[in-house]
Amino acid sequence: MKKQILSSLILAGTLVVATAQAEENQNANTSTVKVTDVQKKDEQNKGDLDQEITNAKMRAESGSKSKLSIAMDLTYNGGNLEEPFGPVRPNYAGVSGADSNTSLSADIAVAYRLSARDSLRFGAGANIDTPLQNNTSESTNQDGYRKASVSTPYVSWGRSFRAMNLQQSVSVGGYYYTTPYMTEIYKANSSLSASWTVLGEIPNTNWQPGLSLSLSYVFFDDSANAGDTASSGGAGRSDYSIGLFPFIEYAFNDMFSFRTVFRPSSFDHYRNDDATTFDHNMWTQSVGLGIAMTRDVYLYPNLQFAPEYAQADTTNVGISATINMF
Repeated sequence: MKKQILSSLILAGTLVVATAQAEENQNANTSTVKVTDVQKKDEQNKGDLDQEITNAKMRAESGSKSKLSIAMDLTYNGGNLEEPFGPVRPNYAGVSGADSNTSLSADIAVAYRLSARDSLRFGAGANIDTPLQNNTSESTNQDGYRKASVSTPYVSWGRSFRAMNLQQSVSVGGYYYTTPYMTEIYKANSSLSASWTVLGEIPNTNWQPGLSLSLSYVFFDDSANAGDTASSGGAGRSDYSIGLFPFIEYAFNDMFSFRTVFRPSSFDHYRNDDATTFDHNMWTQSVGLGIAMTRDVYLYPNLQFAPEYAQADTTNVGISATINMF
């Protein structure tokens, strides 16, 4: 009996040792590395917009990555260098008769993300003329238009992506005019616009050159009149515009960048002119400092001027902010 018990213990011990050795061999032949650890980096990052769009401005303009969010574009168009917070914003070309009011405008929209790259926006604009002047008791500004207004509801689609190693964004929008100036004086009803921005990189540098194309078309409630021509000196009404704007940025670090936009190729077609006749607008330019506060907040204090009239009293100041919430 003792021999049988001893034999049983020896057999059990042998089985335990054999099982342990088998498990050890199995573990040695089985990889514990996850599939995602050996995938290509591009495959792991597929669907992450921030891996495709690394430029701070384009990233903020692409909107929040959340399914539903609020997108805001705030702009202060100030006075000139001599009186940056004054009520008058001089015309870039130095033509005093074309001076306008300083203004604070806001574009506020609900953004719905269709995919990692695409989004829809439903929004409207708001504007306050001469916002820093103490004349709130008056309902109109110096030109007789309303001091404050909420207007121009719109819907737009935008897509941000990288193709051919170029960061790109395209957008298409439709706008409906509601301000008295646009509907009663200008007789405009609505408009369509489209834009395409392409940004490249200069290897081994922090420079990023780019190009932006913009198209717009305005629908009117009336027919063209005799004054709607390019020869009217700017008093006529244009129905469609084309702009091609090269720009370049230099990134000091992840937060700060230098940015300048050239506008040498901006053309307006006036309603009463031949379809192939365009008015070539004067070359204007902006120079500013880009500040990426966060991924979703981008500030751009800047100067706007026409190189031909680049002097203190015709160089305007301004600041724009792109803000995404939620």
